[in-house]
This record gives sequence, C-alpha cells and structure tokens, in this order.
Amino acid sequence: MTDSLSMSASLASAPARFESENLTWRTMTVNDLEAAHRLSFNLGWPHRVDDWRQMLEVGEGVVLESVDELVGTGLCFNQGAVATLGLVVISDDWQGLGLGREMMARLMALAGPRTLMLVATKAGQPLYQKLGFEPCNRICQYQGVVTGAPPAPREPGLRPMAASDQAALIALSPDSPAHAVAVQSANRGVVIEKGGVIEGFALKRTYGRGEHIGPILARSAEQAQALVLALLTDAEGDFIRIDLVDPGDDSWLTALGLTCVDQITRMRCGEAVEEEPLTRFGMLTQALG
Repeated sequence: MTDSLSMSASLASAPARFESENLTWRTMTVNDLEAAHRLSFNLGWPHRVDDWRQMLEVGEGVVLESVDELVGTGLCFNQGAVATLGLVVISDDWQGLGLGREMMARLMALAGPRTLMLVATKAGQPLYQKLGFEPCNRICQYQGVVTGAPPAPREPGLRPMAASDQAALIALSPDSPAHAVAVQSANRGVVIEKGGVIEGFALKRTYGRGEHIGPILARSAEQAQALVLALLTDAEGDFIRIDLVDPGDDSWLTALGLTCVDQITRMRCGEAVEEEPLTRFGMLTQALG
C-alpha cells in the first residue's frame, strides 16, 4: 500500500458522530506514534512504529482526535525549496466529512511557500487535483523475496559506501534532514565515484516488512540499475522493497523476484524544482520523496 489519503466509503454513523463529538486538531508528538501506527496498519500499510518515529523526527505532524481515539494523521517534510506531504490518513469511520481536505490545508500551511510533492492513489488523486496538485511522475512499488543472486555489475567507479562518504552524500541534499538521517542510518550503501566526484549512490535500510532500497540517485538509468543490482548481490532470500520513479524495462528486477505490486502517481503543486546534480530514480520512501 502507499503513503497517501485513504478514501474508503464512510460509515453511515459518521456524520452523527461528527456533530455530537468534539474533534481536536493539534501537533503530533511521540505519544501519538502507537495510535498512528494502528491507523496505518488498518489500511494494510507496512510501516513499523519505528518507521513512524523516524519520520516524525525529520518532519512535522498534525493529528485529529476525537474524545477517545486518534482520527487522522498527516506529516510535512520541509526540504529546502520543496516540501513533501505524506502519511495522510483519515479513519474509515470519519470519511466523507471533508476532514481530508482540512488535513491537507493544515499540512500545506506548515510547508509555507515551497513547491509541494506527494504520492497519490487513484482514489485520492481527485482531492489533490482540486487543491492544485498536478501529476508529474509514475511511481512503481516493487517488492518481494529475492530469488537469485545477480552477478556483480561492471559499472566503472562502483564501490561500497564507506563511513568517510557520509559528508559528501549528505551534501548532495543539504536542506533535507530526511536525506541526512537516511545516509547516517543505512545498513549498507553503494556509490559510483569517478575522479573524486560522486555520480550516484543507493542505500539499503530496515523498513516495513524487510528492507528498502532508496534513495537511488544517479546520472543515468544504467547507473541506477547497477547500483540496485550491487545491493541485491547478497540479498537472496530477503524481502526487499523499491519505489522507482518512471521506470522503463523492469525485466532485470522481475527476474530476481521483485514485481510491481502497485502503481501510483507522484503529484506537484508549484513550480518544478530542478534535481541537481543527480536524478532521483528511486525514492527514500513515498512520503519522504
């Protein structure tokens, strides 16, 4: 499942409850993480409580609660000229009351005058379009148990990430706390370095049901593929997830047991922001971009 608004049909009792019970909007705190995790778990999303905790550490959250339950969540991640919005959830019991629109308004206010990015399901896309978002990318969620060990790719300059690379990798996205945390907490990483310049890198870390490969940044699709294959050479039997941006031929992934289980739309509100010096071929997470 994806990091976007749940648009399931509301229960018939919801309007009456909305009128009779107090609803409170407030800032998310660490004390909300268990309840927030239950909301995402009920949607079938794979996030662990630790995933929620890490994302709250690098973002700002909003929650909506009734007298005795957490009703909704949303997170905003400010990353310089861009902000990403994600983990927007409204409980099924409270659908159809305009609460999703109100949640989005609050998150957009947190982001301020930045270009906004999010990932939307087909069900959530109409709301986001009404709020000024336009489709900009196709995101394919690949996952599965790796069924084979690919040969080590022969990409010039490809090598394992070293601790001494951290500062240079963080400097590629200096305005993004999420990027910095991803670099510092990765279980493993690979880089492509030529002439002392990093031309690409990919990280692997614990996430959801297993491990996630991302972000994947490179100068070409061929480099991006080589980075991923390098991280899969010792992953046979492991559950891996990768969220690829506008992928082409994916036979190299499906041959290893990773299939596209969902296709969703990445949307933007505001002017396009150039991704320099590297292109993002794989997302850190769907919420974080």
